[in-house]
Amino acid sequence: MFKVNLGIKFGSNEIIIYRKGFGIVAKEPAYLAVEENGKRLKVKATGLQAEKLFHSKSSSVTVYQPIENSQIKNEKMATVLLSEILKKVVSDNFLLGHLSALVAVPCALSQNQLFVLKKVLKASGVDKVTFVQNSVCARANLDIDSHAHVMVVDIGKYLTDISILNEYDFTFGRMYFMGGADMDKSITTFIEDNHNLEVSDLTSEAVKNEVASLYDRDLYKTEYIGIDENNKFIKHEITANEVKVAILNVYDIIFKQVLEILHSMPKEIASDVYNNGVMLVGGACKISGLYEYAKKKLELPIIIQDQPEDSVVLGLGKLLSSDKEFLTIKL
Repeated sequence: MFKVNLGIKFGSNEIIIYRKGFGIVAKEPAYLAVEENGKRLKVKATGLQAEKLFHSKSSSVTVYQPIENSQIKNEKMATVLLSEILKKVVSDNFLLGHLSALVAVPCALSQNQLFVLKKVLKASGVDKVTFVQNSVCARANLDIDSHAHVMVVDIGKYLTDISILNEYDFTFGRMYFMGGADMDKSITTFIEDNHNLEVSDLTSEAVKNEVASLYDRDLYKTEYIGIDENNKFIKHEITANEVKVAILNVYDIIFKQVLEILHSMPKEIASDVYNNGVMLVGGACKISGLYEYAKKKLELPIIIQDQPEDSVVLGLGKLLSSDKEFLTIKL
């Protein structure tokens, strides 16, 4: 029987799908907007459109975020959301139910959480499910000795996943509830304290994406709109250097964890990482100057690829096409 091969990554707050032979075919925030009338359910929007309805607090629809921190919080709504996304990816309804998926997840999900995730995938039309850790996918993008240990630091919106592995052995993994959203909150607080304006975390995220930089004395700037003490809308400038002051503490905490983990490793594994480096992936690794700052802070080789936010899902694509065996998660 013909199978459609997919790679699916459940991030902190989004679903990314890679289809073999096509590349990345879906990248959507994990939001679902529905109209509910008793037991009847009508889907009004998914992904970005549903997220906009969530933040607008529309009363005409109910907006769910059924997948948070890569975990299923609402099985029913997660199934509806994933089913809707899969319908866009695989337009032929006959093929739904003949899908095979390699699913990337953080290192610290429990067996029960994986079981629930598998149940949702099956109910959404995925016939065969294989789980793999995010770090295994990211490492698949590296052309190095298969026995060489590498540290992968995946900094997402809400989670940071730190792992050490080679192609044959997963040595260490730990998940921290810290990421890009903490940077957004720090920018919000910085603006309130220094500009005397109130802004949403969404505005702060937009500021971060526009000008964030870890270079010293970066004076690139952007404008945002905030609310002053008289409830008036005020347009104000903020520089990259100000954003750096706001977000640097989050990176410093993550890098402190990296060093503590390395110092706890057996000497031969730590030596391997010191030789081969730390791979930084995830959306928070797009920021200018991160490579130089991380290299200075960690005193280790640093690997940041051109699309760090997609390193895991692109690695999923490579694993889908690989004839070699790789580390999977056994249920």
